[in-house]
Amino acid sequence: MKRDDLVRILAVVGGAIVLVVALVVAVRLGHHTNKPSASNIQLDSVNEMLSGIPQKGITLGSPKAKLTLVEFADPQCPACGDFSRSTFPSLVQGFVRTGKLRIEYRGLDFVGGDSVRLLRLAQAAGLQNKLWNVVELEYENQGSENSGYATDSLLRGLANAVPELDVNKVMATWNTNVVVPNMDAAQKLADQSFKKLYTPSFLLGPTGAKPTKTIVGDQPLQDFVDAINAELKK
Repeated sequence: MKRDDLVRILAVVGGAIVLVVALVVAVRLGHHTNKPSASNIQLDSVNEMLSGIPQKGITLGSPKAKLTLVEFADPQCPACGDFSRSTFPSLVQGFVRTGKLRIEYRGLDFVGGDSVRLLRLAQAAGLQNKLWNVVELEYENQGSENSGYATDSLLRGLANAVPELDVNKVMATWNTNVVVPNMDAAQKLADQSFKKLYTPSFLLGPTGAKPTKTIVGDQPLQDFVDAINAELKK
């Protein structure tokens, strides 16, 4: 093979690699740079992932689980969305579904107005023990921050995508004071637990006792696995 031919082949291969990388990045960023549509709700097996797992209010998992992971997150936060899509499913499958871990959702709304609306919807669904379905669907359908994407139409579309959820009841309560106590409690706990909060952040410890471990940021799955296994051995 001539040297010029080899150079041309390498150039083509290199260009293809660059294109693939660009497409992967575009797909990842697309979760929070596009404006989601109520007519095209992305499910990505959220309901299947959570099917059969006990939910009560803000909690996911068995109340008898040895450990509790408290998650502080904002529904508009891109890093929170990354955690939801990349790490959360493995924690659910490996620890929550097996009864070893329960998770509490402490939703915050510091990013902006869309956060408030999305958080209120999740808390309203929590009154029917479907908060986690809505939370995970919100991450699957993230739009650009503070773009006004959390419209009434989108909120109803998200609620409609949750099996066995009384959508009319959710839409009648999401913008009322009935959802405020959980939102205020989350902010109070965040203020007590962190000098400066980054989302997502987590507290881990025995269920019903003071947390013993803090995890800050969207850390690799293995960090969560190691921390949980270490606590389970105690």
